[in-house]
Amino acid sequence: MEWMDQPGISFAEHQLALKGLARLNAVSGAHGKVWKALAEALEVEKGPREPVRVIDIATGGGDLPICLFKRARAAGIDLRILAVDRAEGALHHALASSEAAGVPADLDTDFPDRPGIHFAVADALQKPLALPKADWVTSSLFLHHLTGEEARDLLHCLAEIAEKGLVIADLDRGWLNTLLVTLGSYLLSRSPLVHHDGPASIRAAFSRSEAEALVGWAGLGGATVKTAFPGMWVMRLVRN
Repeated sequence: MEWMDQPGISFAEHQLALKGLARLNAVSGAHGKVWKALAEALEVEKGPREPVRVIDIATGGGDLPICLFKRARAAGIDLRILAVDRAEGALHHALASSEAAGVPADLDTDFPDRPGIHFAVADALQKPLALPKADWVTSSLFLHHLTGEEARDLLHCLAEIAEKGLVIADLDRGWLNTLLVTLGSYLLSRSPLVHHDGPASIRAAFSRSEAEALVGWAGLGGATVKTAFPGMWVMRLVRN
């Protein structure tokens, strides 16, 4: 089990770990991979540029929605994100990170009424269908926290609330990726949580072939799973 998933972690330890994870994600380009898949799907729509509503699941420190919003703003896309996580401390970190990045953000349980991000405390694993409907649902580096059955059930439910599609990214289990993540965890963070959880995440992750099987198990017909160098895969479902 990853240490950050256990109760009793102090606020200071949690914040230090979130900063370390943000550096890891930035160096690996993890969130850029989600943006690339989402941007390609938005081009497929070929419709008028209306507001795009995105729910980000298990957002952690908010790195992914901040990345998506900044890329969308640069592309002239009106992106309105509801980013949820069960850890309230993570959302306070996400708000501070949003402010530092010049991204409009607040705490709320629904989509913003203008381009920006709303962060909300919600356990998507327990009550995913209680979330509002969205155009797109995203999640990065979360599925490896789950068992196969939990991941299957979550993907199935997320497909129910995503009206246009899903973009899900995660680590691709393998010995080379284990080595790279372990080195990165020590080089890019002072957090003992990150030092432990980085290698643990790879060991718990689904390989790309397992992710493909998971997609079929969840009944996501038409979804694709592609390798995303280095060390990740991206699953995308686009509804016609």
